[in-house]
Amino acid sequence: MDTIALPKIYFQPKTSRYQPNSNNPNQISSKIKILTVKECKLANFGHIALDESQTAILASMNRQIILLCRSLPASLQDAAVAAIQRYYTGFEVANLLTFFTKFYVPSWSLIYWMQQANPILQTLELENAFSGQAMAYFLHMLDDHLANGKIPTNHLFLHLHTSAWTKFHHAAKALSKNIHNGAELVTELIDNYFSSIQETTEIDSINSYCNVFRKQLSTTLVIPLLVAKHTGFETTLIRQIYESFGVAWRLLDDLRDCSHDAFAGELSAIYYLLPLEERQLWLNCQGKDEQSNDWQKLQSYLEQQGILRKLISHICTALKKAQKNADLAKLPAYATQLRQLAAPLWEM
Repeated sequence: MDTIALPKIYFQPKTSRYQPNSNNPNQISSKIKILTVKECKLANFGHIALDESQTAILASMNRQIILLCRSLPASLQDAAVAAIQRYYTGFEVANLLTFFTKFYVPSWSLIYWMQQANPILQTLELENAFSGQAMAYFLHMLDDHLANGKIPTNHLFLHLHTSAWTKFHHAAKALSKNIHNGAELVTELIDNYFSSIQETTEIDSINSYCNVFRKQLSTTLVIPLLVAKHTGFETTLIRQIYESFGVAWRLLDDLRDCSHDAFAGELSAIYYLLPLEERQLWLNCQGKDEQSNDWQKLQSYLEQQGILRKLISHICTALKKAQKNADLAKLPAYATQLRQLAAPLWEM
């Protein structure tokens, strides 16, 4: 992907783009270019170029997958490498060695920029922080795929999960030392994560959907908040920054996976953007395919009524909130990265 030039400000959509039809306030004006499901499958955040030091950090995170496999008993190490390649990297060794390159840069660069602003952490402590963040994201993926059956719950993956969790917890424990209420913070965030998995509160809107996901992000927030405490940043502000970025990421995934989620019966953000009386259109698509009449009806509604554009607006709003808070936190370089993410979405 080519590097995207940095916008000085967020591009504002043209007012006429969202003008409703005077005869039907819910109908998108015929003058507005319709955004299609096909186009949304290709939607993505903007590219962020890394300098030499950031590239080195990403390389160190990528090495954590190999180190994780080597931490297993000798009889499981090769099998673990093969299993991760099979389910996560398309059998390509090169993909295994660039595992975390597929994650958007702000998922870990927040740690980097806080340390740059106030270089308190020693080299080993910083390495520990990035190792812990790598394990947090690996576990986030692994938990989800073990729970939904996309990967088998066999002895190998269970042991891999245990080892990854141990590495993550050791990193968090080490960083929480000598921090007031550090251990309590780690416990709280981990509990938030598991409570979100067991969430019983009914989700009935896009806002409640996003609130649940904020809690599901909690394990990936542990290391950034501990680093924030070390480097003197306000944890409440750092949390808001990171959660807004995470929500934008989740909503982008929902935008890209629209048809897949509908066929699988997953109630994604798009479902919660539908009016109550139209949500049955989504439910009717479970178990169907792109040739079905039910999908054709849903696709037409999503495109003609501007539901897909509405989701993009939510994504950009979340990123803008994260960027504004990054500016407030005096993390201008991180704010710039967030603006880079949003740029192509404003242009859709």
